[in-house]
Amino acid sequence: MLAAIALTGCSKAPKRNAASPTSPSLSSSSSKPTSATPKPTPSPTGPASLGGRCDNLLPVTTIDDVLSRPVIGRTSFILGVAEPNIGRLSRINCQYGLSTPVKGKPKTGPLIEIGISLYNSATQASRRVQGTIEDYRTNGATQYKAAVATFPATILLGYTAPTLVTAAGPRTIVVTVSSRLVAGSPTSALVSLAKAALDATAGYTGAPGAGASSSPAASDSASPSSTSS
Repeated sequence: MLAAIALTGCSKAPKRNAASPTSPSLSSSSSKPTSATPKPTPSPTGPASLGGRCDNLLPVTTIDDVLSRPVIGRTSFILGVAEPNIGRLSRINCQYGLSTPVKGKPKTGPLIEIGISLYNSATQASRRVQGTIEDYRTNGATQYKAAVATFPATILLGYTAPTLVTAAGPRTIVVTVSSRLVAGSPTSALVSLAKAALDATAGYTGAPGAGASSSPAASDSASPSSTSS
């Protein structure tokens, strides 16, 4: 659970009394009905949240629908903590297709892992994305351009499992798909899963930079062994 810290500033009020200026009130004799309900926009004043957790934002049934096939195995849903030192406000990590541990056999990772983080600005999110790209390339990965909806994305191959990273305003999304699940090119699966994550967290709140940048510069920052952007 994230701990919310309220910072309050105070200023010394002048001792002499001053009449407060009055502002004219605006009134409307009639209000026009709207033809359609506007989509909710992220609020920078509410508590930092991606809008829910893995189990209600990206349940395994949604993943099955996106891939048009069942993902067999256990799930692990993690709610991360805020990390002020890197500007992270909230994070969820969703793992699907985990096998039951067997004594004497090596542990295998999830078939799918989706990490979504919310940062205090679009700039901070883009920096984290670029950090992941550089980290993967340092370890031998090759990068390829992609897109998730209107946002630029990067697919990284050749280091750990195929991975897609993208930044969408103050959010970052990292998707990893095991080669045990997807034969051939992983691009379609990676992009489709990232789009599902993008749509599922559209109602995020609490990011001061919400809406400041609609097309950030690259992709996200997660450690190679965990999808943590």
